[in-house]
Amino acid sequence: MITVLLNAIKALHISMEKGKIYKLLMIGVGSWMICSTSYYMIEGSVTSDLTMADSFWWGFVTITTVGYGDYYPITTGGRMIATLLMIIGISTFGFLTAGVASLFVENKLKEGMGLVSIKFKNHIVIVGWNQKSQTMLKELIVDNPDRKVVIISEIERLTFETKNTYFVHGDPTIDETLTRANIEQADIVMIVADDKLIDNNGMADARSVLISLAIDQLNPNIHIIAEVLNEENIPHFERANVNDIIVSNQMSSRIMVRSAVYKNVSLVLKELLTNTYGNEIYECTIKSDDIGLSFNELSNKYRTNHHSIVLGLANEQLHLNPDCNRKVKKNDKIIYISNRKL
Repeated sequence: MITVLLNAIKALHISMEKGKIYKLLMIGVGSWMICSTSYYMIEGSVTSDLTMADSFWWGFVTITTVGYGDYYPITTGGRMIATLLMIIGISTFGFLTAGVASLFVENKLKEGMGLVSIKFKNHIVIVGWNQKSQTMLKELIVDNPDRKVVIISEIERLTFETKNTYFVHGDPTIDETLTRANIEQADIVMIVADDKLIDNNGMADARSVLISLAIDQLNPNIHIIAEVLNEENIPHFERANVNDIIVSNQMSSRIMVRSAVYKNVSLVLKELLTNTYGNEIYECTIKSDDIGLSFNELSNKYRTNHHSIVLGLANEQLHLNPDCNRKVKKNDKIIYISNRKL
């Protein structure tokens, strides 16, 4: 938190320096001190109870054009100083307000164009922006609205904006772009096949492999999920240390076959794979009191207490519908179906 605050202050300092805001402040403060001192010297000669503190107070409310009226000049020289100070105040603070406003507008424009650098960590990164990416983002928002998501793409501007969605413009095969997305401290990255190369599966997959290699080099601990168009290219993704390889054409074909053979399977899959309605598939860590239970005892417990169906357990391997007597281990994760996240 302190680091983020310091970075924000540093960025504001650089912007104020470039916008010459400091010079305007110095002009304003200098004019205030000189005119307040002059006011005291002129008005003090005719007003015995006027103090230096009163003069500086009068100068401050005058230069800011507030003008409470508790102190006012009665001499010609004092009125000339007051007139000068008001003109300086209107000019200086007008430019100051415009300068500060322009900083915020500039930062907002840079954010919209994807030119900002990401400072937070443990975020999800989506590489590539198309219809699939939009669907993925919508599902992520519904599942965890507080999770920050960063989109990396070469599009000019991100049209889909939400509270915790950020955009980084650039080529994801270049380290500088990945660094601006703070890939070094990201938690998960999802690589979508480039739709501009969709007619050439080999080129699209080659680009995805190149992106995976660049990401793995910058952050070996990140969880990489990649879309693969050609099943023959899976070994290349494995060599790039991709954790989850999703063969999109293969999955859609198999779903269609299961739907043809079993008419209601497609309805089940649609419900389980969307967050908009019904039940979904979730994963959670093992609780201490679950360790040592048999899979049958665990299933009954979750069915009774949470109205959920346990599909299986996962550690280094997935154990879907394991033996009823299989014991739950410390490092297991529970794969379950439920209408809410436990």
